[in-house]
Amino acid sequence: MQFVNDHDPLPLIDQMHQRYGGTVEVKYVERQPGNIVIRFTRR
Repeated sequence: MQFVNDHDPLPLIDQMHQRYGGTVEVKYVERQPGNIVIRFTRR
């Protein structure tokens, strides 16, 4: 899944790590102010 947002969703990423542990990989595709693109990959 690819996630696009205008701010860095750090609380969401923390929740995903708590819930899914190492089964979900989080990779920033772009990390610029006002343009955040994150790729979530299920392992």
